[in-house]
Amino acid sequence: MDFKDIIRLGFDEFLTELKEAVDGLTPEERRFQPDPGSHHIDFAVWHMARVEDDWIMRFAQHGETVWQRDKWHEQFDMPERESGFGYSAEQVHDLAEFDMDRMLAYYDAVRVETNRFLDSITEETLAETPHAERRPGYTIANMFSHVMVEEAQHTGQVAYLRGMQRGLGK
Repeated sequence: MDFKDIIRLGFDEFLTELKEAVDGLTPEERRFQPDPGSHHIDFAVWHMARVEDDWIMRFAQHGETVWQRDKWHEQFDMPERESGFGYSAEQVHDLAEFDMDRMLAYYDAVRVETNRFLDSITEETLAETPHAERRPGYTIANMFSHVMVEEAQHTGQVAYLRGMQRGLGK
């Protein structure tokens, strides 16, 4: 087992758990906010997919995101360049409603690109700083670590929001 296998295991685990956490939820459950200043499940899922897409495609590879390249933003009638980072409570609340299966299909398309990138790199790549001018010292390894932690946190939030509404394990 090498570093690629470990990254893949972590990424696969949080995406599998996310899909389990949203399975069977109604649109109303997905839009539940325990407080007007908190986010809902739809926001978290969209944000998670956009975060992975932005980090892998834009940060690591200086490329166009899957969201833009494949025109997913048009399919969802959502902003082309935004990921939810820094959104206000009002922006979270007003996020466009969407079909969860379609959003998960977008996330799967992102994951294909993540795995393609992962397959293309070496251990030496982990020390590279693709945006040294804006993020001095921030390496590909830092990026993978950050994405894994952020996505795991959001997966837990989604599961928690589900549990608040349905109870444990339901």
